[in-house]
Amino acid sequence: MIFEFNLKLFFVKLIFLFLFIFQFEVIASSKLDCKEKAFYINNVISDAKHQDLTKAKSKAEEKGRLIAFNQLLNRLSVRKQIKDSYKIDLNKMINFIKINNEANSTNRFLGSFDFCFNRDEVVKFFKKENLNFAEVFSLPISIFPIYEGPSGYVFLDEKDTWYELWKNFLNTNDSLLKFKLSTGNLSLKRSIKGKEIISSNKNVLKKIIKNDSTKRILVVILEPKLGRFGKYQLKISGKLYNESGEFDQTIFSKSRNYENFKSITILNKDLLLKDIRELVYVFEESWKKNNFFNEGLITFVDVYIPIQRMQDWSNSLLLLNNLPYMKKINIIGLRGDVGKVSLGFQGTNNTFFNILNEKGYKLKQVNDEFILIKK
Repeated sequence: MIFEFNLKLFFVKLIFLFLFIFQFEVIASSKLDCKEKAFYINNVISDAKHQDLTKAKSKAEEKGRLIAFNQLLNRLSVRKQIKDSYKIDLNKMINFIKINNEANSTNRFLGSFDFCFNRDEVVKFFKKENLNFAEVFSLPISIFPIYEGPSGYVFLDEKDTWYELWKNFLNTNDSLLKFKLSTGNLSLKRSIKGKEIISSNKNVLKKIIKNDSTKRILVVILEPKLGRFGKYQLKISGKLYNESGEFDQTIFSKSRNYENFKSITILNKDLLLKDIRELVYVFEESWKKNNFFNEGLITFVDVYIPIQRMQDWSNSLLLLNNLPYMKKINIIGLRGDVGKVSLGFQGTNNTFFNILNEKGYKLKQVNDEFILIKK
């Protein structure tokens, strides 16, 4: 069946009271069965109403497909390229549907669904519609909210508005960037000073990254301040640091003017949530643009793989074989302490380096040759 739909119509809050509720898990199909993780959309809530409960369930699944496809587009494509509507056959694009739980009354059905999309069919759609897309997940990135309030720095505090807003947002955020909200026990909190975070102290940032078991950290700062010409401002910024605690780049910076200092300290949750969405949007779109799938460009590079343990060689080949965009791996040579492979992959060197970096590896260049090393 062909569906024509408007992508902007499905952000609807659904609240219903049902008489009978039961849950069950579909064991045959799960996220583990969906080979391409970027094409798996989980926990889609959908409901429908019909006198025939079977038809109500069918309608709910149909609506769920539309919602899931909308999420997939937002996750993989640059959002400014997405049109309001498309004419497509969604049934061909979905490998399987998993029902997590369901609830129903005599004429209503509400379900939570997971959808495994067929990568080949989705890529065909992207090509037809001239949509650029990425499918590379990042390694975990810590999100560390810090508020410079009137009485000092506030961080890792569940009752803090800035921290709470980030926590709620990340609970529902769906993107290729794998964010993780920083947490910490009393001992960690006492060992960290807010000024050290603001001043980019490498040792403190490394400590937080280690505690969170992540690879990078995005410090998101909410700061009331007196700006130029005596204007009161509430500044929001996001600064990204690598695994070594070294500054990478400023992702986002924005200031909003206020009439007086008191008005700055009364935090408007709606405005702050809007700023959070904007900050994350900028980061996500930048990530996608740096990792676009480029079918027409095949790049070749020879790589040496150091072998210190017996499993290093096989583990490295497995890593390379599982990388997105990898088209060809030829073994050139192998001896006791090193192996050499020729790699052919889709995209530029920069795309390939980004993928390796997010997997915890990098290529070290020595003269005209590359060596694969773990960071």
